[in-house]
Amino acid sequence: MINCRGGVRGAVLLVAAAVSLAGCAGARPKPMSPPRAQAMEHNRRGVEAEARGDREQALAEFLEALRLQSSVDNTDGMIVALINSARTRRLKGDLPSARQGLDRALSLLPEGSDLASELFYEKAKVLAAGGELFSAVQWAVRAEAAETGDARGRRLNLVAALKLRQGFPDQAREQLEQALAFNRKAGMSAEQANSLRLLGEIELMQGSYEKASERYLGALLLDKELGLGARIAADLSGLGAVAAKKGDNAGAIGWYKRALEVSRSGGNDLQAADAREKLAQLYRLNGEEALTRTKP
Repeated sequence: MINCRGGVRGAVLLVAAAVSLAGCAGARPKPMSPPRAQAMEHNRRGVEAEARGDREQALAEFLEALRLQSSVDNTDGMIVALINSARTRRLKGDLPSARQGLDRALSLLPEGSDLASELFYEKAKVLAAGGELFSAVQWAVRAEAAETGDARGRRLNLVAALKLRQGFPDQAREQLEQALAFNRKAGMSAEQANSLRLLGEIELMQGSYEKASERYLGALLLDKELGLGARIAADLSGLGAVAAKKGDNAGAIGWYKRALEVSRSGGNDLQAADAREKLAQLYRLNGEEALTRTKP
């Protein structure tokens, strides 16, 4: 995640500030001041809190990391904390605060910083969450251009997803084929699955149902290996949509039932509600009105 120059390589959340506790291979470790070491510990705790879904705690940890990094004027550490807190606020739905934090990070960003790509990436995500797709694409493209490490495929996935939302599936496909190659080369399994899932969506949209199934099944295999419940449910729903388009209502019901079970067990109410709605529609098509009321 952190290289010898202190850069961050495609972390979902940035685990440490721009200086690690141990030096790079062949380099002598540099002593670290107590405030910076404490800030890194708060950042680590924030990442752990976010991973278990405790976003209030995560935000508190990131803000304390920001306070500590600010107290010793550590610009890179401040930027990392601002990106992390912005991401958590975005996931909480507080887009104005997320944007404010990112604007502050942008004002601090040095020319040529290794943190630029991650910062631009999060800026694009926040804009996209607010429906500003044109600006989001611009920042996503900047994030991809600034990336020189293993996160290249992740950046391209975002560009493609935004292009797809804008209604440009052919452009999105081109980006995704590149992303898939980068993600495979870098061993980024979760991002490889994202590339495949998005390609499956495009194949489905364009009527290539066998190819769509192949893409979704590939994503499902990877996501199951990683144990990513929400993404597993998305893959299963994709396969359900393919079956429904082919007129295989029974097969579609099977896939959506699996998606519902995964979502419900994982506590993802929005995904569960979507799967229930799809099941209700399929039951109605089969004339099985009594079964349209699936359990919550």
